[in-house]
Amino acid sequence: MFYLNYTPPKSDWQLTHTDAIFSVGSCFAENIGTLLKDKKFRVTTNPHGILFNPISIAKCIQNCLNASEADDSSFVERSQLWFSYHHHSQLYATSKLELQKQLNHLTKQAQLNLLQSNVLLITFGSAYVYRHIETQTIVANCHKQAASVFKKELLTVTEIVTTWKILITLLQQQLPHLKIIFSVSPVKHLKDGVHENNLSKSVLLLSINELIQQTKNVYYFPAYELITDDLRDYRFYKADMAHPNEQAINYVWQKFSECYFSESTLYLNKTLEKLNLAYHHKLLQPESEESTQFKKIHLELCQFLKNTHPFLNLAEEENYFKA
Repeated sequence: MFYLNYTPPKSDWQLTHTDAIFSVGSCFAENIGTLLKDKKFRVTTNPHGILFNPISIAKCIQNCLNASEADDSSFVERSQLWFSYHHHSQLYATSKLELQKQLNHLTKQAQLNLLQSNVLLITFGSAYVYRHIETQTIVANCHKQAASVFKKELLTVTEIVTTWKILITLLQQQLPHLKIIFSVSPVKHLKDGVHENNLSKSVLLLSINELIQQTKNVYYFPAYELITDDLRDYRFYKADMAHPNEQAINYVWQKFSECYFSESTLYLNKTLEKLNLAYHHKLLQPESEESTQFKKIHLELCQFLKNTHPFLNLAEEENYFKA
């Protein structure tokens, strides 16, 4: 055997397709969010784009909770485009006003989704932060500005725990049934250095452990350990030797499923996976009898699932197989 086959203990509560999930954090949060969405879970993923450090992730959630308007003093221009220091570079506009409108719209929509959520997935990526020297604020993204504009710092456990205890209290006041699952991204931040990356991950792990001990309804899922200690082989990484590959991500998804899904949810996921594959299958001859039969079979499956699981949104697939 080339891996430990470590299985996290079964959760004492389980996720179902009736839950509303809000997932924020590193690119690993995107991976899990995409897999949940493919299985027709109601999930909102990274309304401010991919975020890595715990302070920026906390700021994102607090802004969404309060529907805070974007502060244009945090905007920066690069190559005739405008970006926000508190958002990922995938969010940009050709003017400050247009960027502000775009970010405010995203935040208001995220607030609606967050206030309907009962599960919050948080993936910390790095404990290193960049502080904008002039404003003394921690940024989520440097947007390729000069290094002299920022000061690099390693967050302490105390800083992270203090920030998140305040946020968790605010969240649980408004959402008393909210459950929070923390994880640490297995993505290696090698630009920081190998030793520095391990220091960073250690700070994140210690911080989450403190939060679990000090707050209620807070849990940990060992995504980091599953890649780093269980699989523990660079064959499970992409060519950059930093990001887990598809095989590794699917392995973590399998373990997440075993931890948080009941047998009935696992069975439904398998059925939805078949439907999803059919939906994305390219029909070489769409008008042929074989293609017509293929669509008919999967339209019947859509209608069956719609009748037996009315909470699933299968409108897009149903319309496709009807066409």
